[in-house]
Amino acid sequence: MSTPSSRFEQLYQGDPDPWRTASSWYEWRKRAVALACLPKPRYTSAIEPACGTGELTAALAGRCDRLAASDASRTATARARHRVADQDHVEVRRRRLPDQFPSECDSAELVVLSEILYYLAEDDAAAVLAASVRALRPAGDLLAVHWRPQAPDAPSNGDSAHQRLREHPDLDVLVRHTEPDFLVDVLRRA
Repeated sequence: MSTPSSRFEQLYQGDPDPWRTASSWYEWRKRAVALACLPKPRYTSAIEPACGTGELTAALAGRCDRLAASDASRTATARARHRVADQDHVEVRRRRLPDQFPSECDSAELVVLSEILYYLAEDDAAAVLAASVRALRPAGDLLAVHWRPQAPDAPSNGDSAHQRLREHPDLDVLVRHTEPDFLVDVLRRA
């Protein structure tokens, strides 16, 4: 079973930054590595479901002409909106995966899946991956970044999530970065 969105709402209401995405060296470095793995300096359109409080969203904003971000948590979405309030080309909406995958950027040049796939049950993860591939234009890039250990409340881990991505028949691996704590993959739609 996927981790319920109510669990994330509970975490965000109890702590403005439960994973220390704005303050920890690990999170800052992981973001920098993920962005450095992107093969293009700029993307015309991007989708980031599960944006949390918007730290990665804010970093992506400088490399995208249009960015559609979303999260299931009302509290996280409000914080993300505030985080990117000065970025007119970024839209943040409240959406729940897998059934409300963002569609604002048809034929997106980039889809970003960060720290979400291991929170989804196998069927929900497959649905999000299918929606991500459908959202990508041909030769569009999918950036995936996940923590490797088993997260509390998560039905799987980053290794299994990235293995599924790497085996997808419509995606070719461009970049594969592996560290003891996290994985970054960039895959291109064939």
